[in-house]
Amino acid sequence: MTEDEIIGYPFRLGGTWYMRKARNGDELVELITTASVFAEISTGMLTVVHGVYVYTNREGVLSFQVSHAEHPTEYDADLDHGINIDPRKIVEAEVSKKIPNWRLIEAASREFVDDDPDRVRFSVDAAHIQRLGEQLVSKQETALSELIKNAYDADATKVTLTFSNQDKIGGSLVIEDDGVGMTEEVIRSSWMRISTNAKDTQPTSPVFGRARAGKKGIGRFSVQRLGKRLTFVSKPAGEGFGYRVQFDWDRDFIAGASLQDVFSSIERFAKPTEDQGTRLQIDDLRERWSAADIEKVWRAVVLLQPPFPVGTDDTHALLIGDYRADPGFKVEINDVTQEAQRELFSIEKSFLSQALATIRARIDETGLAALRVTSEKLQLDETAEYHEKLLLTGPVKLEARYFIYNSASLSGMSAPQATRMGREFGGIRIYRNGFRVQPYGDPADDWLQLAGDTSRRNILVPANNSNFFGQVSIPPLAESLFEETSSREGLIENEAFLELREFTRWAVEWAALRIASVRKRKTKASERNFVPEQKKPSEVLRDFRERLITGQPDKNVDEDVNESFAEAEQLIVEYERVVEQQRAASIEYEEMLRILASLGISIGVFGHEIKGSQGALVSNLHLLNDLVAEAKDPILKPKLLDQHAELQKAVGRVFDIGGYIAGLLSQTESRELHELSVGGAVQRFVAQFKNYMTKQGVEFLLDISPPSLRTTAMHSAEFDAVLLNFLTNAVKSMKRAKAHPKKIKISARKIDRDIVLAFEDNGTGLEPGIEDRIFDPFFTTSASMEEDGIAGPGTGLGLKIVSDIAESYGGSVTVATPSQGYNFKIEFRILSK
Repeated sequence: MTEDEIIGYPFRLGGTWYMRKARNGDELVELITTASVFAEISTGMLTVVHGVYVYTNREGVLSFQVSHAEHPTEYDADLDHGINIDPRKIVEAEVSKKIPNWRLIEAASREFVDDDPDRVRFSVDAAHIQRLGEQLVSKQETALSELIKNAYDADATKVTLTFSNQDKIGGSLVIEDDGVGMTEEVIRSSWMRISTNAKDTQPTSPVFGRARAGKKGIGRFSVQRLGKRLTFVSKPAGEGFGYRVQFDWDRDFIAGASLQDVFSSIERFAKPTEDQGTRLQIDDLRERWSAADIEKVWRAVVLLQPPFPVGTDDTHALLIGDYRADPGFKVEINDVTQEAQRELFSIEKSFLSQALATIRARIDETGLAALRVTSEKLQLDETAEYHEKLLLTGPVKLEARYFIYNSASLSGMSAPQATRMGREFGGIRIYRNGFRVQPYGDPADDWLQLAGDTSRRNILVPANNSNFFGQVSIPPLAESLFEETSSREGLIENEAFLELREFTRWAVEWAALRIASVRKRKTKASERNFVPEQKKPSEVLRDFRERLITGQPDKNVDEDVNESFAEAEQLIVEYERVVEQQRAASIEYEEMLRILASLGISIGVFGHEIKGSQGALVSNLHLLNDLVAEAKDPILKPKLLDQHAELQKAVGRVFDIGGYIAGLLSQTESRELHELSVGGAVQRFVAQFKNYMTKQGVEFLLDISPPSLRTTAMHSAEFDAVLLNFLTNAVKSMKRAKAHPKKIKISARKIDRDIVLAFEDNGTGLEPGIEDRIFDPFFTTSASMEEDGIAGPGTGLGLKIVSDIAESYGGSVTVATPSQGYNFKIEFRILSK
């Protein structure tokens, strides 16, 4: 091929070099060469370029492939010696031609539009494409997951991934599916358009009506994250032509160049109309893919869709429209099928069968949240409802398995092996449109903040991420307030997400605590005087023998024996320590019961004596009143009347106390238990001490909702004892604070299966650090208080008794956050009717 040369003046416009010929100033030639040759060319300087004319299949464009360039020191006298690169004149010259160079016209037009003195606009650097790929998709497996989702959205029934030379940098990967492919219009309007909203306007796929798994329109840039070059081939269904586009990310999409100036050629080829699908050939892989990396991809693929079957009645499974029956979606990597990998990584056979319980929960269309926890091993089947409606998430469904990794809860699997699988597979994952939303449920992810609570021992039961394996299915983004981050790796933590986290955490935590109660395990550090059920040494040795029998053949026997002996020794020592604690606690408790028995006898005698002397006192008061009325001294008589009135009030208070004690004694004569009306018991109690409260200047506020609240069967005397203890503590606290007015609020609500009775006052509140100590026997903060006849000095027994009453009826007593205007709040929780 004969080499040509052009003499003229080079200039750059729209990222492309052109040469205006020196002998024919109206003729422009597009220059094609390498960056090193362009480095030898200076804008506006007379230059000679050597090379050949080339055919580019672009009508109206004359192109010249430059081999080298030089600046001549001598030139002919008839050459034009000036150059005018006025964009307007370039546009005028090109549009006057029979076949204009439209790319040159667009670039020149942009030049003078950008120079508009009254307007500015954003431009996009070509390297932005690389940032989208490398920074927004941080993980290799995430990039592949996005490309697999794109195949699913294209109604593919199968996607094949084939690695070549992947064990070193520079290998290749081919991703091929049998979906509907893309027409030229779709390639131009969707594939080549960043952050398109096409999947918003078309939320379901055209053939099978699948809810779109991708949304943000940046999944295609995952290929840039994986390799340096891409050959994109699309074979649209029903068309006789396919399309091939090539991208060189590192060569063309470079910093400093405008994205509008980077063009990729599109090639058309004939194909059978029934041939369809998309092929992505990614060359020059940026990272090596080890066997462990491939296995990580498989695990991501296996867990890409929900681990539990989605029934036809699933909240988000129903599709509306005339679609073909979906045959399913399969993945194959290096000739290994998804079915084979599911068998290899079978969590159903190797892991889920070891679950102690199953948790199912959902939020319905009205915002009502409820759960059910079942366990055949524990013979447990219970339900609960959340205390308020959740209106931001939309319909949500949760299903999870709960695991405890000890030999008593496992069968056919050792505890260490189950623990390893829990660390590998455990966690609550989020799924949308049938596909997983990363990174929720990954080993390093703690979106429910369970790991933090268990590490700080806020919860003592096994309730870490590894103890749960499950999924939360959320509505499609178009039907909910959830928003994905631009990286496709997580959800924006808006109010809907926070509500989802609150619901999910409530469900799994409630289930774990309930199971712990059934197993008679301590649930929280604040649970007082709890004596855990310990294994007997014989049970420890039996477990040890079973572990040796069921040990895995590939495990080191000596290591297993040593580990088992160490565990057995630790459990025996712990058992002995707990027995000693129980003995010491029992002795102390017996002493307290003797004191209480003595107090009860004394109170009984006191009540009896008051009752017996009541008639005589009333008679003497009437007689005294008559004598005062006969007094003649005008000065002395009013004083005597005042003293008589005060004496009547004092005697009335004594009678009130005596009547209250007599009522208690009469109630305790029968050991039968009865369901109590919470509202009736509280109102009766307030009426009993109305005179006393009026004298103390106490304002009562009652808030019992609903009024029909009833407790589980219990002694009414015990309920009254709780109220009296709370009342006397509140009176003493308000006296110390010199509160005016003194305020007490008694409220009651039903929460889940419990009645929660709250008692609040505006006294001094509680000193920091003694929240748990106030429930210990003989601990008091009011021993030096002045007696008033009812409140009296503190003995340190009242709240201990209240705590024992609550626990005997499956409840608890806790210090809570007070309402506005109050300084202290205590909650008494027992089972409801």
